[in-house]
Amino acid sequence: MVRAGGEVAARRVIHGDSGLPLPPAELAARVGVPAGVDPLQFYLDEGRRLRTVIEGLLPDGWRWTDKRVLDFGCGAGRVLRHFATEAAHTQFAGCDIDAPSIDWASAHLSPPFRFLHNNLIPPLALGAESLDLIWAMSVFTHISDTWAEWLVELHRVLAPGGVLVASFLGEGIWDALIGSAYREDEVGMAVSHKWDGPAAWVFHSEWWLREHWGRGFDVQRVLRPPRASGGQPQITHSYIALRKRDVELTADVLKQIDPREHRELAGLQTSLELAYRDLDQVAGDRGQPAPRGVSVAGLRSVRRRLRGKR
Repeated sequence: MVRAGGEVAARRVIHGDSGLPLPPAELAARVGVPAGVDPLQFYLDEGRRLRTVIEGLLPDGWRWTDKRVLDFGCGAGRVLRHFATEAAHTQFAGCDIDAPSIDWASAHLSPPFRFLHNNLIPPLALGAESLDLIWAMSVFTHISDTWAEWLVELHRVLAPGGVLVASFLGEGIWDALIGSAYREDEVGMAVSHKWDGPAAWVFHSEWWLREHWGRGFDVQRVLRPPRASGGQPQITHSYIALRKRDVELTADVLKQIDPREHRELAGLQTSLELAYRDLDQVAGDRGQPAPRGVSVAGLRSVRRRLRGKR
């Protein structure tokens, strides 16, 4: 990454294009790096790209001055570092479950940014209605069990009318990871590789986000992947911008299924298909026991019933 040519070039690599220090390569690579790509260069380029995405989803007339902002799932400051100029007149904070990332960021990027370590479950060490903007890049793409509790928590800490911007795995990622055609009306919230814990893949369709997340937030904008000339979506995340609604919100309210919404059943069947496939992958269908005492035969039975088979 460093070419012969002197001290200035070397310093740029050490500190990045904003003059802020760069993290160790293993922290930069924690959120994923394409094969063959330098992790530090990707850390810089992707952080810069995500800043552009976030700003493009903010309300018309948005101004950074005197705002209170949280990067939820900040890692080692990949996105935050690109707001160093704005940090002179805006309060920026980042939080993450990865203690080494937060320790490094606290030591090297604070000031101008503030960093908090959070647990796998809420709450955050932040007051109610204390933020104007939260972004969550590659976070709800991995939260399979506590998504509703975390959404309630982000609703709590946002000020009235506050904005949440989040990435989600939708049509741009489905085929690449699942290997089948994406059918919007047959995907709700679906999880694959759940055994990987925080590294699980969590997919969402736009209609499902509007149906469930929309109970606590008004959907402002949705950014779908760009399409190639043949119509296929680019392999990338999708993004949604939401504004906090003035409602009492609970995890049960977010999770509740409306029996009148026919896509819910189709989405549940797709989730079951992924679970069945995951069990086959874990057990190898070689007579090995399924994980956590789950019966493969029992799952097959449920699968047949959902399909209407006897």
